[in-house]
Amino acid sequence: MTERDDTSMQDMAAAYALGALSPEESRAYEAFLATSPEAQREVAEYREVNALIGASGSTVAPDPALKQRVLARISEGKVRTFVPPAPPPRPRMPLPFWMALAASVMLAIGFGLKYSGAKRALAYQLSQADSARASLDSLKERLAQREQTLNTILEPDVQLSQLTAAGNPVPRVQLFWNPKKNVAIVHAYQLAQAPAGRVYQLWFIKDGKPVPSVTFNAETSGHALVENITLPAGTGITNAALTIEPEGGSQQPTSPVLMIGNMGA
Repeated sequence: MTERDDTSMQDMAAAYALGALSPEESRAYEAFLATSPEAQREVAEYREVNALIGASGSTVAPDPALKQRVLARISEGKVRTFVPPAPPPRPRMPLPFWMALAASVMLAIGFGLKYSGAKRALAYQLSQADSARASLDSLKERLAQREQTLNTILEPDVQLSQLTAAGNPVPRVQLFWNPKKNVAIVHAYQLAQAPAGRVYQLWFIKDGKPVPSVTFNAETSGHALVENITLPAGTGITNAALTIEPEGGSQQPTSPVLMIGNMGA
């Protein structure tokens, strides 16, 4: 496939449309025409003009000078192989541009990392604040509970009974009881934890018979606090005692009395 300069192409298209080319020239141009949409469009336009001229009844012969120019171009024999024009080279950015771009990218990454780190630090601080707030609320709750317990113990009608083991000053179990409100509080310290599957059970001795009450166990520190214990109704309570029973408690003591204290008036 061949191409000539723009003037030659235009002349060839016009000459071909007007029938001014020889058979050999027409075949050569038709081979080019098959590969050139632009030439096809020009030939179609020339043919349309020619058809309009024919429809008007005018007889227009092809310009002899046009044919001479076309033949002169062909006789030169300087037909060049058709090579599509190369796209214009992409402009190359100068090195300072790429350095500035890389610096911008690194700066953006740095800001992103700093933001991410600050976000994690803030989340950690908020978590710590929530934990501290929860601890403070728990402490306030314990202090309020202890204040309530202290107020109960310090009421004018409250009496104190000590439950002790014979010949053993420790552990100590204190029983604060209010005969008017019919409630009691057990406070124990230096009390060993009950064996696995067993608990301590409090008994009130009324009219010479044990009346079952609450069950509990000591903390690892040896401390125990049981509040809002209901006393047996009526009078006749003489003692309070402590035994070790199966979990869930018993209706009658199943083991010897560990500690006992006087509740007589």
